[in-house]
Amino acid sequence: MSEVPAAELAAHPFLSGMLEGQVTRLARVATTVDVPPGHRFFEEGGHARRFWLIRDGHVALDLSVPGQPPLIVETLGAGDLMGVSWLSPPHEWQYGAKALEPTSTFQLDGAAVIALCDSDPALGYQFFVRLMSVATRRLHASRIRMLDLYAAPGQTGGR
Repeated sequence: MSEVPAAELAAHPFLSGMLEGQVTRLARVATTVDVPPGHRFFEEGGHARRFWLIRDGHVALDLSVPGQPPLIVETLGAGDLMGVSWLSPPHEWQYGAKALEPTSTFQLDGAAVIALCDSDPALGYQFFVRLMSVATRRLHASRIRMLDLYAAPGQTGGR
């Protein structure tokens, strides 16, 4: 892990368009984390305290299925945000996450980001608009997967 230069953090698509001072404040609570394939970022049901901005690599979000290997529900890659469970109670991961290949991330401390957003409403607004965009895309993708899963034989779920 190493500290993050603000210019590197600003290059991540999730933070695109944020003011330099806002990104500089976020960089103070970020570290660079590089992991090998197979690394578990978190486990379903674990305590959620941080999130990651993926720079390179791919990460599988998975769900425990009794008696079977974890079910991959989504694969994230460069430019994605991973982990939103830190934001609201009960602060437990809803999925697990595993690196599928060497993966480079910016890791941010959730409590520190909330404190920054509380102290700077403009930063809070910019951050949460971006976070809601991620959440909306993920809900839409989940809806499409559910339609595909439960479509009648011979039909596709809306694609």
